[in-house]
Amino acid sequence: MRFRRVGGLGRVFQFGLLVLGLWVSTAIASFAQGEAAIQGTVSDTSGGAIPGAAIRAKNLETGAERNLVTDDAGHYDAAGLPVGRYELRAEKTGFRSEVKTGISIVVGQRETVDLVLQVGDVRQTVRVEAAPTVVAVTTEDVSGLVGERQVKELPLNGRSYDQLITLNPGVVNYTSQRAGGIGTSNSVVGNMFAASGRRPQENLYLLNGVEFTGASEINNTPGGVSGQLLGVDAVREFSVVKDTYSAEYGKRPGAQVNIVTSSGSNEFHGNVYEFLRNSGLDARNFFDHGSIPQFQRNEFGGSFGGPIRKDKTFLFGNYEGFRQNLGLSDLTLVPDAASRTSAVASIQPLLALWPVANGPELLTSTGTPSGIAEALSNPLQRIREDFGTVRLDQNFTEKNSLAGVYTADDSEAHSPTNNPFSLADIFLREQVASLSETHVFSPRLLNRATFGFSRGAFYFNGGTTVNLSGWVHQGQPVGAVVVGGGTTLNGASQITNGGTNAGSNLSAARNLYTVSDQVTFSRGNHLISFGGSLQEVRANDILIQDQYGQISFTNLQTFLQGKVSTYTYAPSYTPLSWRSLEGAFYVEDAIKLKPSLELRIGFRGESTNGWNEAHGRASNYVFDPNGVIVTQPVVGNSAFTVNNAKFLPAPRIGTAWSPFASKRTVIRAGFGLYYGLLDNLSYRLDQNGPFNTVFAVKNIAFSNIAPNAAYSGAKVIPSGVQPDLKTPTVESWSLKIEQQLSSNTSLGVSYIGSHGYHELLSVDANLPATTICPASPGRAGYPAGAYYYPTGAALTNNAEWNTTHWFSEGISSYHGLALDVNSRLGHRLQLRGV
Repeated sequence: MRFRRVGGLGRVFQFGLLVLGLWVSTAIASFAQGEAAIQGTVSDTSGGAIPGAAIRAKNLETGAERNLVTDDAGHYDAAGLPVGRYELRAEKTGFRSEVKTGISIVVGQRETVDLVLQVGDVRQTVRVEAAPTVVAVTTEDVSGLVGERQVKELPLNGRSYDQLITLNPGVVNYTSQRAGGIGTSNSVVGNMFAASGRRPQENLYLLNGVEFTGASEINNTPGGVSGQLLGVDAVREFSVVKDTYSAEYGKRPGAQVNIVTSSGSNEFHGNVYEFLRNSGLDARNFFDHGSIPQFQRNEFGGSFGGPIRKDKTFLFGNYEGFRQNLGLSDLTLVPDAASRTSAVASIQPLLALWPVANGPELLTSTGTPSGIAEALSNPLQRIREDFGTVRLDQNFTEKNSLAGVYTADDSEAHSPTNNPFSLADIFLREQVASLSETHVFSPRLLNRATFGFSRGAFYFNGGTTVNLSGWVHQGQPVGAVVVGGGTTLNGASQITNGGTNAGSNLSAARNLYTVSDQVTFSRGNHLISFGGSLQEVRANDILIQDQYGQISFTNLQTFLQGKVSTYTYAPSYTPLSWRSLEGAFYVEDAIKLKPSLELRIGFRGESTNGWNEAHGRASNYVFDPNGVIVTQPVVGNSAFTVNNAKFLPAPRIGTAWSPFASKRTVIRAGFGLYYGLLDNLSYRLDQNGPFNTVFAVKNIAFSNIAPNAAYSGAKVIPSGVQPDLKTPTVESWSLKIEQQLSSNTSLGVSYIGSHGYHELLSVDANLPATTICPASPGRAGYPAGAYYYPTGAALTNNAEWNTTHWFSEGISSYHGLALDVNSRLGHRLQLRGV
């Protein structure tokens, strides 16, 4: 059994600290990302606007200040502020100064704070405690916020803060539907969430404005092999925007999860902790055999942050470790003693792939022994995960600031499957580095530039506890054995699968290089933002299946007789290097038509240059004019014959209106067009000849299977994507009525709808040839024009087997009603029901 270790976290953090050091020494002026804003008007006691008033917004945690001047309408807009606690001061000659304290802004929020100046000496100051906004007349809906107290204080089963995503209406935890369990799945390792009916892989995770990617066979959702997204103490807060969000967001049509890491401040703060769970007080599981299985989980770590130079330079660091030893409660269906005795000589060695039965016999419907019995066991699963973050913030001047963050998560799992003699080993490392520069050119003009790197490196391998010779090549482990099931990969079977996982020796390294820039400009009642981004995707993979082979048997009897129905194998593999360049631009204007009405109009354009192989090894199948798949794949630079994503227009519009003078009722509506860019196609394209050919031969005796052998009747199993694949597209619309019920309680009622098209579907592109009734050989009783598949009909292209393809022919529809009640009952108590 072979293992490939991704490496130690120590070297990762040495690299991260070096990168941060280089950034700090070479970067020109800047600070944290513009995550929120404060806006409002300054007026006198009669309600008249005060132009030319000086505004100072001071971050009480870092001492950073932003100075502005009100325009002719008395309006000001402090955009691009780091999240945190603020104090706002307004002054003008001839008026007393006013200071508003207790202002807390969160990620994605545009808080309205109006100030009223009284006639008097400017040296006199009136201090006012700002009341929290319950409902706001703004198109920026922050109801998806999961704040700092929620992240750190709400109870979690483990320390995976992404579980709190389900605090938002319309979001469902989809993790239980994935293939495989924790520590055994090669399709996805992190938690999965469906937002407003969208697929889990259509969500996008942003860490400090940079895409946070994982890696696996199919899905790129971030998270370690423990099944958790660690970093509770490293996360300040995160927001979930979905349905009809602004033109700033794109690439995926699902939820956009925007995560902000904690930072240092003018006060030193930190913690040290350890959480321990074990089997000391556990009850016996129904399927446990003998003593209670071992269970020990240790989660430990600490964080520390503070000033290096007061008001100027701040450092924050966090480490979290996870260790788990868990005795699984396996119920394995195995051949019983009679079956083992009756097996032919060639099959006898394979019986060592299953434990001997120690449980009851399974009976047929007539009450006779089936040849299958239960084996109960408690094999040990071991998981290690190490997570860490380091962040450096620098205020150069009140106009220039810088933030650099490096995050790494390194994990591995060694786990038995439902068969204690079959093992799965996963190694995963995820890294995100970001550098964000904010420059205030004037009180009305701000620019934020972000550079980012994200990487997910994944390796999966299967093994067994017994040493049997390989089938495809000498020195390889034994392959997968499927008895009484289909011929699909690791298909469901009559007895628990034996041998290795058919998707073994897989590796994927996904690298994202991103640069983006955003400009925010306020003028009068307009808040204009525009920007663009460029991202290079590099996916270096070995994802070909059946490297160790898979033998499938029709039922237990044919298995014991050594009659293989299908033998699937890949005699060789070639690493592939996929590339894609993705670009986007947007422009948006939030117009305050009047205090009770805001209109947001935006446009986003996205594009990609396709899905290309760096060395001209993009192999994909095309179809003849009759729709029949060709025998030989087309090899070139691109997997596509046509790039349908050169320009993807995405208009966005939203409005917020308060129909009553009290502004206790706000009605929001929005519409937008959203795309799911195609930059994760490796799984389907890594299994094509001539570089990664998968063969299958049917109805062969197991005794005839041997390393490096050639088989009569073996044919290729094609795989691929539609040659002119289109980009999945979603039209989404929403209507929300938010009502302030009291000074601390609000009720939101929402309707969300969407229509999707060009959705990806998995299809067999080489079906048997059909007959249209009543043509011969038709079937009696079928109406004229019905399609009929005669028994034993040849495939449309009989030179190949059935295929596994992705086509962009799916459609989707979603309609939902959401209720959301928020109530702040006190300084430390908040209730929310959705």
